[in-house]
Amino acid sequence: MITYEYPLNERIRTLLRLENLFEKVTHFVRAEGSLEHHVALLTLFEILEVAGRADLKVDLVQELERQRQILLSFRNNPQISEEALSGALYEIEQASASLLAMAGKTGQYLRENEWLMNIRSRA
Repeated sequence: MITYEYPLNERIRTLLRLENLFEKVTHFVRAEGSLEHHVALLTLFEILEVAGRADLKVDLVQELERQRQILLSFRNNPQISEEALSGALYEIEQASASLLAMAGKTGQYLRENEWLMNIRSRA
């Protein structure tokens, strides 16, 4: 288990919060009870709030680029598997391209779903 000491910067706190929310929604979606599914929906709405920040997409792209640069420095290192390194770089590039291709806020298609937003307003 990784332990983080306070104070972290705002970006790290946001990413840790999103990670926790995604773990929570995954846990409750796998459960079979209606109460658990209700908590999963409420958590999904909380993810939408956090992900709706205007600067989040830019922060994520910058962080992915920073990670890509770090990984590129490991090229031609005999102790690093080139196959694993290439795979990680490919995943980072795909994630970055997907973020850049997104129009509007993250999760905008969910916000445009009238049925889901009706549930949100009643929750």
